[in-house]
Amino acid sequence: MSTKIHFRDYNPKQMILFPQRLNKDIAENDPVLVVDAVIDNLKLENFKKLYKERGRSPYHPKMMLKAVI
Repeated sequence: MSTKIHFRDYNPKQMILFPQRLNKDIAENDPVLVVDAVIDNLKLENFKKLYKERGRSPYHPKMMLKAVI
């Protein structure tokens, strides 16, 4: 039996909390864009095995990895 994991919404281009998109203030050659692109292209399906469906929805693994790095 496979349990479906529901992550909290993850939209790095959201404009709700800030007056403009954050990526407008990031230079085109900033290393953070490389980290962002690399993590977005990672296949993190195996992380879903670590999550249990209980309590509040967890944060998306890609968002958490970007925050840690």
